Amino acid sequence: MALPLSMILNAKDVSPRKAKNLDHSLNGIATSEDNAVSCQAAAIASSKTAQYGDLPVITLSPIRGNLYHRRVSRSPQHHQNLDQYQQKRQKTSEAPGSDLESELDPDEPPEHEFDFSKFNIFKAFFNHPEILHVFTTNLEVDDLLSLYAISKDFHEFCNRRFTAMILGQSVSKAKESTEIFKWKMYKNMCQDDPAERLNEEASPRELKNGEIGIPIRDIPTFRWLTMVLHRERVVDEILEVLNNAGHRLPRQCSMVLKKIWLTMGIPDNGRRVGLMHNKKFWTNKDLIYATMFLIKLDMHLTDPLSGKGETLMRKMLMAHPGLTTLWQVLKREELCNQFDMMRMYVHWKWRPRVEHRHLSICGIPPEYIGALQYEGYGKGTQKLIPPDTLIMRESIRRKLHMHDRLVDMLLYGNIHSKSFVDIWPSEPLGQEEENAWSDTDDSSDEDETEDVDLVNPDDLELRA
Repeated sequence: MALPLSMILNAKDVSPRKAKNLDHSLNGIATSEDNAVSCQAAAIASSKTAQYGDLPVITLSPIRGNLYHRRVSRSPQHHQNLDQYQQKRQKTSEAPGSDLESELDPDEPPEHEFDFSKFNIFKAFFNHPEILHVFTTNLEVDDLLSLYAISKDFHEFCNRRFTAMILGQSVSKAKESTEIFKWKMYKNMCQDDPAERLNEEASPRELKNGEIGIPIRDIPTFRWLTMVLHRERVVDEILEVLNNAGHRLPRQCSMVLKKIWLTMGIPDNGRRVGLMHNKKFWTNKDLIYATMFLIKLDMHLTDPLSGKGETLMRKMLMAHPGLTTLWQVLKREELCNQFDMMRMYVHWKWRPRVEHRHLSICGIPPEYIGALQYEGYGKGTQKLIPPDTLIMRESIRRKLHMHDRLVDMLLYGNIHSKSFVDIWPSEPLGQEEENAWSDTDDSSDEDETEDVDLVNPDDLELRA
């Protein structure tokens, strides 16, 4: 039973037996049991007194104050209320003939005197930056942008820790895309640090003001964050559309599709080939899952009865700088009629006659006709190698014997790999089917001493 502290200190008898008139001592009747207990308590008290002397009276510490004072003194929001409360206590104690204990009941907590109508929980977050950081990671990007634009305090808070805020958003909502599409690759999506921290890795050079010094470091922007979240959503919806159509893919294909997207964003053949040769980035398992994705995509874009195994649609979609066009086609937002298909083909690889080169065809300007098939997407003269062709060539170069796995890729998600029992579309894939090629060795029979210009993804400089 919890008792008030004042009752304990004032030695009031609050026994529940006496409260319910169950104690015989109230009627002046003392039993033999009561006498025995009293004698035993007196003996213990005398022994303690002989050992330690007279025990002091228990009192609260006047230096630290009570729990309310300590709690209020640590909160910057309640300093004003604490001063008002102390002034009230001082006036009450100095008034002639006043009793402090009668004015302020010790059994009741002191009055806060806090106007909650003026309390702003958002401003209170600024006293706890770690809580505010967690709060920002749970906001949508549009809400975060609006808050950054309209709140001066939040604007300054973000400028002091801009990189941590952007990366906290991207890691919590698009972890794989953050690892693949690193913000240092996209210089056009970076800005100078608002806190003006210097780039310790850079050497002194000429700055914008003409002086020689260490430049301010680059940080990611909201544009990069929006791009990463967009690509994460696009890849997830592509896999969802294929799975709903019966063309199931293992969960590892999510990371592989992001690597394909990164390869599609490289506008020249040299760096594309060098990135494909990098075994740390494109492993043997990645090439297998990428081939499976291309096969499932061909199955989705081809009629299962009247189709003739045509792959032209897939080649045209993979010629774009990213997977956004493929995502729009799978969602039936693009290529809804034959005219749209004709326009995309003209943009891809149509070669007009000499007398028509200064004219637009199907609404495509003359400088963009057939531009997707060349390096720089129309700026170069060398034909660009598409990623599906690079995947096939790299598989042959590493001697992965991909032709021996084609039947297994076709049947994946339709029958069990060992029991050959049909898998219903509504039946989830088991762990064994998900990790069908998890035991694939990433090493190959290729001579490791071969002189190949590898490309490190961290050294890429791209434009989105």
